[in-house]
Amino acid sequence: MKRAWLTGAAAILAITTGVAWWAVRSAQTAPLHAVRHTEVLPPADYPPDMWEQLARLPQMHIRRAEAPQLPTDLDWTQGLPEEELGDAQAVRGGVVRTCSVGPFPDNLLVFGSPTPQFFHANAFARLEIPLLRCHPVSRRAIPGVAESWAVRGRTVFFRLHAHARYTNGRPIRAADYALGALLRQRTADAGWQALFTEAEELCIYDERTLSLTLRHSVPLAELSASRLLHAAEPGFYAEAGTDYVQRYARRLPPTTGAYEIERVETGRLIRLRRVAHWWAEDLPLFRHTCNADAIEFHFLTDEAQAWEFLLRGKLDMVQTRNLAAWERYADSRDLVRLEYRSLTPQPPYGIALNASRLTDRHLRRGLIHAMDMERAVTLLFRGEGERLRSFFEGYGTLTPTDTPRTTYNPALARAEFSRAGFGETGPDGILRKRDGTRLSVRLCYVPSEKVSALVSILSESARSCGTEIIPEPLPWQLCAQKVRAGEHDLTFWATVPAEPLPQPSRYFHSSATGDEAPFCLQDAEMDAALEDCDTAQSLPSFAQALARVDHLVHHLAIWLPGWKENQIRVLHSPRLHFPASPGAYYDVIDNHTLWISPEKEEGGVP
Repeated sequence: MKRAWLTGAAAILAITTGVAWWAVRSAQTAPLHAVRHTEVLPPADYPPDMWEQLARLPQMHIRRAEAPQLPTDLDWTQGLPEEELGDAQAVRGGVVRTCSVGPFPDNLLVFGSPTPQFFHANAFARLEIPLLRCHPVSRRAIPGVAESWAVRGRTVFFRLHAHARYTNGRPIRAADYALGALLRQRTADAGWQALFTEAEELCIYDERTLSLTLRHSVPLAELSASRLLHAAEPGFYAEAGTDYVQRYARRLPPTTGAYEIERVETGRLIRLRRVAHWWAEDLPLFRHTCNADAIEFHFLTDEAQAWEFLLRGKLDMVQTRNLAAWERYADSRDLVRLEYRSLTPQPPYGIALNASRLTDRHLRRGLIHAMDMERAVTLLFRGEGERLRSFFEGYGTLTPTDTPRTTYNPALARAEFSRAGFGETGPDGILRKRDGTRLSVRLCYVPSEKVSALVSILSESARSCGTEIIPEPLPWQLCAQKVRAGEHDLTFWATVPAEPLPQPSRYFHSSATGDEAPFCLQDAEMDAALEDCDTAQSLPSFAQALARVDHLVHHLAIWLPGWKENQIRVLHSPRLHFPASPGAYYDVIDNHTLWISPEKEEGGVP
């Protein structure tokens, strides 16, 4: 059973490599400006045939309830009290100027983008307030658009905040989540597959109340249900038809959060603006967040250019995991150092092996023993790298702890290669089969200084084991396209970890496809273990099933563990301030808890 997710692995391919921004269509040259919405607007009409369309969907049941079907004895909770986010000393105002070292988006579609968009995490996922949020410290559910919720069996009920509004001023209503599901279904969005795979019924009771019935009882059901639902404002999507992708590619969509896209300068800048009087600004768990009036993302060619602009006062901050760059610039007297250790799950960097092309497990195991990842991590991180042991690290007591370690071992590598039929050594030192087939595989990746050095080290160690690894550097979109099509042998890969629980089915199940499934695995034993994860009704049973999945990842030899980067370093202008609590530093931009001194601001990037 596949657990798909919105944030694709292609985004991480870009994040981890520092590639130059990708130029978009030449016709997209004019800056775009959003209309400022400060007034409260009435709700827009839904498409006249929306419920008829929803009723015809074969994959799941989406309906309007007939009163009085809402149970009257539900145990509603508001998830309080919890530690407030941000800092009570924070002040509102100012513009944060940061950078994006990655490809410029070629569309601004919230639903149904035909290609992965690296920047959509900043533009939408981190702006959107979901029904419920996961508290970054306690990891428990806290209010989002829903002010309260209740769980009964496999069904989670949500009651929306009475004053919740989109950034365009229109109210957020329960049926907006049904419209969001319809838009995902029309566009074959990955979120639609996740919804109908994990849920069997969405029911709308009134303008503020809805429920989602999951197919299985799962731990933390309220957060799992919230993750599957996304609101769509009917006025904005009133013209969504068969030409949706072309019609809406450059429109600036409203969000449920505090910020909306204000301006787009193609290839150069995307500016987010906080709307006036956003609906949650005075609520507990919101009131010390989203402090900046605007956030500017300047698209730069590489991190070296970002450091240059920071030193010139044209950016306010650079967040890095590059220790060499940090040591080079961190002594600047005009900048402030911030170091912290993130305790949340981090992307599992490593090498994914395509089991549909490398069908012999002995061959895959030989390749894993032939690539010296330990040496690569030591050299690249100068002793600070943290080698991964489990694919699912960072989940506290759920993290598997007894998965065997993957080691570089030339003798074991050659023994496994021999079992796979590569028992003869050719004149070039590369192992061969009796029919002359050379032991040669291709490793595709998006080039950057660090990743290119990694590939060089792995290729060198593999050659000493009789293996030829041919480096295949590609622009990130082409690399992602190749992975989606399953045309790779090996690929340098990572993904954004799911929270609050891992979702292994989206990577390893036989039905998993696309950016999230570079392993292309078809294995009945793995599918059974994943089914146990998907249907686990308690955290201990989930942890047991997850440990079995992690053992199978090792046994099937489909992933060479790389590293995790928990140590985060930020060099920033003295005008920026951050919360004093280290627990709040789960990401300095993503949580929007920083604030700006009220001093006069400097100009932006020229």
